[in-house]
Amino acid sequence: MTTLQPCDYVVMHQFWGPNHLARLRQLTRVARERHLEVCGLEISTRQVDYPWIVADQPEIVRKVTMFPGKAVEEVRDLDLVRQTWVHLNALNPRALAIQGYTTAGMLTALVWALCHKRGTVLMMDSHYASRPRSGGKEGIKKAIMSRFDAVFTSGLQSRRYAEYLGMAPERIFRGVDVVDNDYYAAQAESIRRDADRFREAYSLPEKYFLCVSRLIPGKNIDGLLTAYSQYYHQAGREAWGLVICGSGSLEDGLKRQAQDLGLDRVMFTGFVQIDTLPVFYSLARCLVFPTLKDTWGLVVNEALAVGLPVLASTGVGCAPDLIQPGKNGYLFDPRHPDELSRLLLKMSSPETDLTAMGQVSRQIVADWSLDTYAQNLLAALDVAGVRKTGNLSCTLRLPKKCV
Repeated sequence: MTTLQPCDYVVMHQFWGPNHLARLRQLTRVARERHLEVCGLEISTRQVDYPWIVADQPEIVRKVTMFPGKAVEEVRDLDLVRQTWVHLNALNPRALAIQGYTTAGMLTALVWALCHKRGTVLMMDSHYASRPRSGGKEGIKKAIMSRFDAVFTSGLQSRRYAEYLGMAPERIFRGVDVVDNDYYAAQAESIRRDADRFREAYSLPEKYFLCVSRLIPGKNIDGLLTAYSQYYHQAGREAWGLVICGSGSLEDGLKRQAQDLGLDRVMFTGFVQIDTLPVFYSLARCLVFPTLKDTWGLVVNEALAVGLPVLASTGVGCAPDLIQPGKNGYLFDPRHPDELSRLLLKMSSPETDLTAMGQVSRQIVADWSLDTYAQNLLAALDVAGVRKTGNLSCTLRLPKKCV
């Protein structure tokens, strides 16, 4: 391991993807204005489930990778425990923020902080309704939550869940799930000035609904196709197209479903990298996010940043924060395709002012910016850094060669 210089704060993720790195850049800028050094720690530079291509980072960002070249899923738990301990010993932060506590690396980071009496911030976007809950597991979570000094949540629903798990309201901060609004807005402005060229280059229809999602169980893309089929046959020649960006285990089956339904205006693009993704957002008329359950839904942030209205399912965690029904979109029950089909008709009607709805979208997402993330995470780390959490005797023993 290359010799590491100590820092004030560590922020640990499984993998720093493009949206995460945009946050880290802003966090670094704001921290250095306060003469603080922040380090982003990650397990690996790639992840099978999210095959982002990550560009080289400018010198302003300090990021350390424990297993370069490996996928997160390929790292053995024992190796991860050892390297997390070694790296945190070297970085020696006075507080750290971790992405959950259910994986070996994150749990090790929590134990390291408790053993060394360092501050801890839990970064979470889960909420009570995001998955089935049981009394026994919730009791364990409350016990673990009591070991954290602060929580950095996504929005209203995750804040309520953090309070339910026992975190004091004054130690809960929001803004963990944001994107680089300025990047998406600037890209949209440039692309729309040359819309015909981009539309031809990517074979996009003049008018279309957009869905950006992994094509896996739970995302309800089959339900979207059913709803779109109903809409398609009702709207006839005036029907908008449907463009689906994403990849996953259900991709082949979903393509067959679209073919069986006779949907000749459905386009599957496969996985789209972040440098190309703004093209699909910018030329769309409306985002549709049909997931059964989702802890937050960053695609909604991205759509709002380019000025799109959104049709989101009631299972989307960000809905209470980012969707104002009737103003910048609508909500629907993902279990009832007929609800969505009616909304597709409504949004494609000439009577719907999509431009006005898009303006509201931009206004809403402005409060969920990179600066929101940086300022609030630093505030959470500050709170954690001055609290004492050394009530747990350290019983973890690693081989001498690892420490």
